[in-house]
Amino acid sequence: MKDKYNSFRAKLVNDYSEYEELSGKYNIPITEIIQIDLNRTGVYLPNNEVRVDFRVRFKGIIDGDYETWYAVPVRSKEDTCFSVTKDKIYFKDKEIGKCTSEIMLDTCESSYQRGPRLLNLNSRSRSNCGGCKACVHNYKNFYDNTVIKDQKQLITEEDIEEFFDNKKIDVSSLCQIAVVTGLFHGELNVINHMKLIDKVAKKRNFRGELMYFGCEVNSNEALDELAKIKNFKLIYAIDNFTKRADLLSRTKGLITLETAKDTLLRAKERGIKTTISYISGIDDLDNAVKGFEFLKDSFTDMPIINVYQIQNESQAKIMDEEAEDIEYYLKSRQSLEKVFSDCKFAPKRWSNYRPLWYKYYQGEELKDNSFGQLEELSD
Repeated sequence: MKDKYNSFRAKLVNDYSEYEELSGKYNIPITEIIQIDLNRTGVYLPNNEVRVDFRVRFKGIIDGDYETWYAVPVRSKEDTCFSVTKDKIYFKDKEIGKCTSEIMLDTCESSYQRGPRLLNLNSRSRSNCGGCKACVHNYKNFYDNTVIKDQKQLITEEDIEEFFDNKKIDVSSLCQIAVVTGLFHGELNVINHMKLIDKVAKKRNFRGELMYFGCEVNSNEALDELAKIKNFKLIYAIDNFTKRADLLSRTKGLITLETAKDTLLRAKERGIKTTISYISGIDDLDNAVKGFEFLKDSFTDMPIINVYQIQNESQAKIMDEEAEDIEYYLKSRQSLEKVFSDCKFAPKRWSNYRPLWYKYYQGEELKDNSFGQLEELSD
């Protein structure tokens, strides 16, 4: 059968039997391969709940796995083999799972909860960010005001207090508050903001993890200040290892892997939990493996590794040629399991909507894997 590619350079799996063959070849459960494929190729909505090229969000269960959230690009029928209609998820005509929630437009909001005990704060409006070619927010004409809903920034103590009150969030029950946002334009701004979040949250009996996702904190002085925050975590936003000056914003593109590793090691020495965020599908496989081999001793936690989700042709152009085929992601998964085989950490499903790992890692079922199974809060 002739290979078929969609409009975004992804080679499509033609028949369910291919998943069975890939499962045997790579010793990866079929449910894991299906979910990687769903995340890389997107979904068709026969009832047009969300328009093509925008993103849809829904809860679902792929047969044999936990219930989880999916947030994927909406495709035309010709561009994906997956579809969701009412309460069913299909691969072509084969039912492969259940949709267990409303099918919703995935909007860019100032903040949102990823389950009852996880809170993301987009304090500085991610939609105003730009310069990184892999990110859809770099393409300012792509989304309209039906999607962009994060214009209200969280700047002052009053802003944060008002946000918690309006959203009626039980802050004391949260396991994690993650500040995942656009650029703060200076590490002092990051420090002041994280301290402010910590102050307001602690007044509401927050005992979970406070996490900063970014790349603007690098000095010893800044790390010293962040280390004073109890249960703090730094996820260094690296995105890709190669072609950094060409693909990333100027702020990120100037940061070398050596600089990032140095920052992470110094943070780790200060008792800060550390890891990176990475997009799988931009680097060739050899350079991806070399990058993680170089950085891994600076991590205390499993990296956040996202399957590259493409929503427009410009994003498609920067995908590595190897990543056109689903086997790139399966090889990546296998290779990185070897890289991290001597590390004590493992993936946490609830930390990532579009991972390389779902229910299984290194041949074993993961603990703390579903969105309903989070760590207990510590005093």
